[in-house]
Amino acid sequence: MDYVNARFFEEMRSVPENREMLQKMQAQVDAFMQSFSDSPERISRWGHYYFCEEDGGRLIFDLSSPHAHRCEVCGKVFQSEILDGVWTYFYRNRAVVMGLVSAAVYRACRQQKYLDYAKQILEFYADTYAQYPLHNKENGVYDSLETMAWGCGKMMPQGLNESIVAIRFAQTVEMLKPDLEPALLDKIYRKLYREMFRLLAPQVRNVHNISVWNLSAIGVMGLQMQDPEMIDFTFHSRYNISVQLREGVTADYFWYEGSIHYNFFLLEGASYLLLFSHLYGWDFGEQNRSILENMLLNAYALAFDNDYFPNPNDGWPNLNLKTFGYIYHTVGRVFGQESPIGNLVKNIEANPCTRTILPLSEPYYLDNRYCLERLLFNIDWDYSRFTPVPRSSYNYPRSNYAMLRSGKWNAFVKYGLNGRSHAHPDIMNVELTYDGKPVSRDLSNAGYRSRLCNEWHRRTLAHNTVVCNGTDIPSCAPGETDFFDPQHIRVHNSGVYEGVDYFRSLAITDTGFSDVFQVRSEQRGVFDYVFHFERGVKIDLPEGLLPGALDYRENGYEHILECWQLPAQGSVVLRASLEGAPMTITLPLEDGMALFLLKTMDNPVNSYRTSILIRGTGRELTYRMHIGFPANKAKSF
Repeated sequence: MDYVNARFFEEMRSVPENREMLQKMQAQVDAFMQSFSDSPERISRWGHYYFCEEDGGRLIFDLSSPHAHRCEVCGKVFQSEILDGVWTYFYRNRAVVMGLVSAAVYRACRQQKYLDYAKQILEFYADTYAQYPLHNKENGVYDSLETMAWGCGKMMPQGLNESIVAIRFAQTVEMLKPDLEPALLDKIYRKLYREMFRLLAPQVRNVHNISVWNLSAIGVMGLQMQDPEMIDFTFHSRYNISVQLREGVTADYFWYEGSIHYNFFLLEGASYLLLFSHLYGWDFGEQNRSILENMLLNAYALAFDNDYFPNPNDGWPNLNLKTFGYIYHTVGRVFGQESPIGNLVKNIEANPCTRTILPLSEPYYLDNRYCLERLLFNIDWDYSRFTPVPRSSYNYPRSNYAMLRSGKWNAFVKYGLNGRSHAHPDIMNVELTYDGKPVSRDLSNAGYRSRLCNEWHRRTLAHNTVVCNGTDIPSCAPGETDFFDPQHIRVHNSGVYEGVDYFRSLAITDTGFSDVFQVRSEQRGVFDYVFHFERGVKIDLPEGLLPGALDYRENGYEHILECWQLPAQGSVVLRASLEGAPMTITLPLEDGMALFLLKTMDNPVNSYRTSILIRGTGRELTYRMHIGFPANKAKSF
């Protein structure tokens, strides 16, 4: 089986739309390769530095500006050695991707210069690989593999990124293998692949998404070059790929770290290993194949009706199924057009929503519409012939997720964690949509080195849960389900704070969304129930608002932009609208509770949200909220 679809050459030349895409690809490769220049003297730095300190916006990677880095949101220009190193990381990644694209262009048009471009990239990095400094994302530099800290890269800022470019090198070689001289293939194997193997193998030390990438890179290189040591390490070492998938994926078929982004990031690495195993006739393992297939099926099922994802824990905001279409295409190459995965590929492609772009190590897309994998693998599929896949309410108790669906409502709840890795302190967090429009979403976060990532996005206060005494939730424990049906769920989590248990009941019906949040504490405390509303939700400011004060000055409270208190008792009804449709927010207050309206930061922070905070003091408290639309006035958008 060829890596490239058997009809790729014919389809790229005969279909007008494909010819237009080919011309764009040629122009991009020509423009980049005319000035390609790299050196081992330029050290790469971690991509998570490349975010604005003021608003969390991504800095713009500009090929012509290696020493000035502009924020895409506020326009501020930053300069530093670290940011120059991140520019180098992006440049190097672009070079490797352009080599991959050049190989695809060569397979489509057979013009010699595109073969030469791809060979130039491969040979340059093979010839220079030994000269790159051994360093990690914390900016430490090491003399040898024996003394290095975990996580080191050479070309790239960490072993994870080294694994990503290793797989891209292998993809390039796979497309060109019949046209590469034996001497060049031998050089790539000895000076690049074997050295990458020596770097990456010692870093596979536990069950983690990075270990999966390391193993996948080693396995892809090993299968391509038929290196028994590399193949054996991938499939039989202590933390081999089977161990990763069988211990790291829950019984609900989600990656244990509890993040949609990392669930797909893990799938991306493993999908290449699955594909190369398929190409080279290696037994990937039926159980492993089944795990990957079910992960992709369940991720599709968990998405909101508008194909956007809930976003618990670390990741990037506003992710949708189209963001990860290239992974579905890769696995679709293995399972085929008529498989359930093939059908999902077509469902994803048919959705008219705009693809949300990933900010780091992004795959290659043309006009953010067509991924390279669609062209290379599945160019001859009939995308008009597919079966729509309905979604239902689901509870995933081993992953601490649930999604309720009823009519136009979708409600997602995260009620626990399976560990601290990539976790946000937001047990009992809720996300909500109505008629495909976001009512409340998780902000996810900016880059990990961004100030606002750690001062706001990763704080309990930034989520729809309850804050105890102004501090972040310390627990990373799983929760439990007490009741579940398609319109109603009751869950609880014990010891969310020391001596504090949380109970939450969510229901969606034709009349709206209802939330009952109970706190039971061994000690008297101050408990702030928080619910954030999206920009599309406009809340009418009620009469009698007074300037408010929440007293706390850390753990995110310092970033509240405005605070107003409504001196009210009993049941409060706030008038609001969702993109123009009238809605009501009903808040039955217990005695002694105080109601605040806040202006809080979005992600990035050039836009803002309106947030409700209900403060209660005591040992046992119950917070209630109902969101509804007046009868016969709700409309479709």
